[in-house]
Amino acid sequence: MIMALRVDGGKDIGMGHIMRSMTLADDLKKDEEVERVFYITKNEPSAVKKLKENDFEVITIDKDLNYNEEIKEVKEIIKKEKVNKLITDSYDIDQNYLIEMRKVVDKLVTIHDYAPFAFPSHVVINGNAYADDLDYESLYGDTEFRLGTDYLLLREEFRNLPEIEVRDRVQNILVTVGGYDLRNLTPKIIEALNSIDFDEIEDQYIDKENLHIDVVIGPSFDNVDHIVAKVVKCNLDISLNFNVKKMSKLMLKSDIAISSGGSTLYELAATKTPALVLLQAENQVRVADKLDDKSIINLGFENKNIRFGFKEILEKRINLVDGISIDNNFKTIELLEK
Repeated sequence: MIMALRVDGGKDIGMGHIMRSMTLADDLKKDEEVERVFYITKNEPSAVKKLKENDFEVITIDKDLNYNEEIKEVKEIIKKEKVNKLITDSYDIDQNYLIEMRKVVDKLVTIHDYAPFAFPSHVVINGNAYADDLDYESLYGDTEFRLGTDYLLLREEFRNLPEIEVRDRVQNILVTVGGYDLRNLTPKIIEALNSIDFDEIEDQYIDKENLHIDVVIGPSFDNVDHIVAKVVKCNLDISLNFNVKKMSKLMLKSDIAISSGGSTLYELAATKTPALVLLQAENQVRVADKLDDKSIINLGFENKNIRFGFKEILEKRINLVDGISIDNNFKTIELLEK
C-alpha cells in the first residue's frame, strides 16, 4: 500500500497542519501493510525542511500554480506514484478538489477543523474539542466522521505521559507561539513579563527567587534579533530554546505557559500545563473559546492586558490543571480503519 499526504505549511499559514499530519504519517511508516509514505506539498522552504528533518520523502509542487493546474499536477503525481490512499490537510482544498482526488485513489481521508461543505471523502477527522458542535454532511453518504478529542492527532511524545507533579507555586514559565511568530508576540510577552512587579504578587502563587522562563524560537521566526534585544534588557532569568526536538519535555517542566492558540493548547492540556493564550489567527478562535476557563485563560487578539492575565492565571492555575483531560493512547493508524 502506498500512501500520500497532501499538506502545506510555511510562513503565511504556519506549521500546524504539517505538525499534526506528521503524527499520522509517523504511525503509517510503522505499519507493515504500508509500503511507502510520502508528502505532496507546495515548495515552501520551511515546510520542506521540517518534513525532511523528520525523514519524510517529499514531492514538491510549484506554489504559484493556479487552482486547476494544481489539481491536475497532484492527480498526475498520484497516478505516477500509484498511490492507494490520500490524506489531505489544508483549508485551501475545497469540495471540488476532494471530488477530483477521490477519482484517483481507493481511499480519501481528510483532516479538517470545520464543516464548510458536504465532504466527498471516505473518512473525515476533526480532533478538536468543538468538533461535535459542527454540522457535518457526507456528499455521497459513505463518509465516516471521526470527531472530538478521542481522535485528536497528538504527537507520540504527548501520549502515555508519566504521572505529572503539580508544584504548589509557579517556578518555570514557558513562552511558545508556534513555528512562526506571525503577530510578533514573543517580544511583547517578554516585555510584559519584565514589566510585572513580582513583589506585588503573593508568595503563595510564585517562587520569585527561582523563577525561570523558557522562550521557544520557532523554525520560521524572522524576529530573533528583536527577541534577543528584549531579553538583553530584561531583568528576568530567560533561556532561548532553538530547534526544540521534544516540546513535551519543556511543557512538563513548566508550571504555566504563555502561548498562541491552535493545537499547542491540546499538548499543553495533555501535560497539564495551564496557559495564558494570545491568538494569532481566526482559525484559533474556536479552540480557545472551547478551552477558556477549562485549561486556559483566553486573552483573544491581545484585547486584554498580559499583566492582568498573568495575575489571573496564577490565581486560577490549580483549578485549570485538570480542566480538560487529553489522554490519547491509541495508535493514530486506527483512524483509517473502517
